[in-house]
Amino acid sequence: MDLVAEEPSSVIDIRKNRIRSSLLLHLYQSGDTSINKMAKLFHASIPSATGIVNDLMRDGWITETGTGPARAGRPPVLYGLNAKKYLTLIMDINRHDTQLCIFDLHNQLILKRKVDIRLDDSANFLEELFTSTDDFLKSNNISRSKLWGIGVSMPGLINSSQGINLTYLNLTPPGVPLVTYLKQHFDLPVCLFNDTKATTIGEHRFGYAVDKSQVLTINIDWGVGLGIIINGEVFNGASGFAGELGHIQVKPDGMLCHCGKVGCLDTITSAIALIRQAKEGINSGRATILKQIVNNDLDQLETSHIIEAVHAGDEFSIDLLSTVGTELGKGLATAVHLFNPEVIIVGGLLAEAGPFISNPIEQAINKYCLSDFKNPLSIHISKLGAKARLLGTQAYLFDNLIAKEFS
Repeated sequence: MDLVAEEPSSVIDIRKNRIRSSLLLHLYQSGDTSINKMAKLFHASIPSATGIVNDLMRDGWITETGTGPARAGRPPVLYGLNAKKYLTLIMDINRHDTQLCIFDLHNQLILKRKVDIRLDDSANFLEELFTSTDDFLKSNNISRSKLWGIGVSMPGLINSSQGINLTYLNLTPPGVPLVTYLKQHFDLPVCLFNDTKATTIGEHRFGYAVDKSQVLTINIDWGVGLGIIINGEVFNGASGFAGELGHIQVKPDGMLCHCGKVGCLDTITSAIALIRQAKEGINSGRATILKQIVNNDLDQLETSHIIEAVHAGDEFSIDLLSTVGTELGKGLATAVHLFNPEVIIVGGLLAEAGPFISNPIEQAINKYCLSDFKNPLSIHISKLGAKARLLGTQAYLFDNLIAKEFS
């Protein structure tokens, strides 16, 4: 009898929690709104919407933010997410360095520290990460009780649901998922996400891909990653690995890739490949201002130096980027035929070269794609830059934590 009596209440509670989580996600993504609009959006009555708003205000999730325009009568009261309810910690990890960022729930970057920790497949990396993060939080007087959770973006074959990175299995003891290891240290919820997919979510929520349903993002960083949005949703594949464009073979007789295969796109179009090609050209006697920029110390050569030379009109550097862009465009032409996107967004380290990288990409797509695929397609350099990855990681973390909070 008790079970029968409790069932209607449970159904009502489940529906209320579903509306609460949907409302908070809406406020996070779209900003302030009124009770009338909430009721219409979630097919609830005005009294029900008012009750849910009052509950969320009591628990500190939302606040009154002012009034909106009125068609007639009294202006509607607007409600928005309480930015101070929680802070989040975002760890942006790559092969070059690591960024530690604190965000509020309005996506405002509160604090940021770049630490010289380069990703390598050993336990030492996490020990250094723990030490640097603990110091970052302590020196800024941020207690763990203020943090809602931690979002981690990094390269590699990441299965987010299992919390593992198959590319970097030696970070943790055998059989221990990376997320589990991080949770044990910080005693906080942790979400792990591939860096390219994080960038893709950032672009879809806040960049050029807003309101777009079919999107490709190309992340030209130390490797080459492809983010895919199909029907408005990020496409992950069976294990979360979809989009490894950098590991399609383009030169059967090419160089050995770090993945163990030969002639991958990464070997000719990544930031690492660009630096290698620049050094080879310089050592073969090509005229360039790059040696001057790095004071003849080629060990210090970075992509930023090549991009600096490009903007200064250095012919050698412009040729390098043109070649890289053309090869990327060839690879993307295959993806365009597979996914028929509305827009391609170019991001990552090499995106800072602007049209010097996007123009050859576009020209190659024009050359190697069927014309009907090109008609609805536009190509943009990301307006968010590296922030797309941070915002995408934050959004992914928010979605998961809200789902857990109101499960």
